[in-house]
Amino acid sequence: MIGLRTANPDTDYDRVAALLNLLESQPVTADTIRGWDKRAGFSLRREVAVSPADEVIGYSVAVHAPWSPEHHFAINVIVDPARRGQGVGAALYDRALVFARAGGAKHLDAEVREDDPAALRFAQMRGFTIAHHIFESRIDLKTFDERPFVSVLESVLAAGIRIYSLADAGDTVEERRRLWQVNHDTSLTDPASDGTFPGFDEMMDIWANADWFMPAGQFLAVEGDKPLGMAAVGYFKSTNSFYNMMTGVLPAARGRKIAQALKLVTIRFAQAQGADYIATNNASNNAPMLAINRKLGYVPLPGLYRLVNALEA
Repeated sequence: MIGLRTANPDTDYDRVAALLNLLESQPVTADTIRGWDKRAGFSLRREVAVSPADEVIGYSVAVHAPWSPEHHFAINVIVDPARRGQGVGAALYDRALVFARAGGAKHLDAEVREDDPAALRFAQMRGFTIAHHIFESRIDLKTFDERPFVSVLESVLAAGIRIYSLADAGDTVEERRRLWQVNHDTSLTDPASDGTFPGFDEMMDIWANADWFMPAGQFLAVEGDKPLGMAAVGYFKSTNSFYNMMTGVLPAARGRKIAQALKLVTIRFAQAQGADYIATNNASNNAPMLAINRKLGYVPLPGLYRLVNALEA
């Protein structure tokens, strides 16, 4: 008989992390999840499905983030592939839905991998539809040759644009706020944006509890004292890799090859750390950023479908 219970951070999170890594493009550990649990203002429930031997065979989370619109919850359900077709996912989803509805949910978000058609069918049978296709890609830092792109960076710098990291600027609250503001403004113009983004205090909380965060990997492009763009990469020790969390340029500054220059700066930085690769994701309809990634040599990987479900009353 399958059992359902609240996930125990001390005994379950290693197994939960292994399940999450079937979905997540950024490596997850038990400590990663514990860091998520420390963030303020979240309404969430993590549950696991267990075998008679108390082996974790499935996981679900229902969560409302403090920056999400009212009545919006995210639900994700992951089942050990060897245990699918036994009602585990359905049981976990039903419990997560009860929690979300009790919190006032009228809209659900979810994600499935594009190379997992069974998971997509499971979600569609429960009223989810595809909102966005998120395109994953990776660049091999051991073979990357920057020479074809150096002239772009040099021309951007020669035009009076300065690129520096939070660490270069002393990692002050003021500089973090400048970085957050550009991240906020550019993220909301992304084709896959849902119109929300963490506030500054919420972002500070995320950075404080993220094991990937390092000030030396957060870059700003400025002209005089005016921020124009940003790029952020985080380090994942388990894979000796970086993830490009965001590269964005404010609309008024686009067309000046600033994004490509920022990308090259992040690649140089990651190479200097001895990392093996950088991974990233983009909306499949974000043609300008996809073109930059292809030019630099990012290789496409299976991505994600972001799903939505407008719950009936």
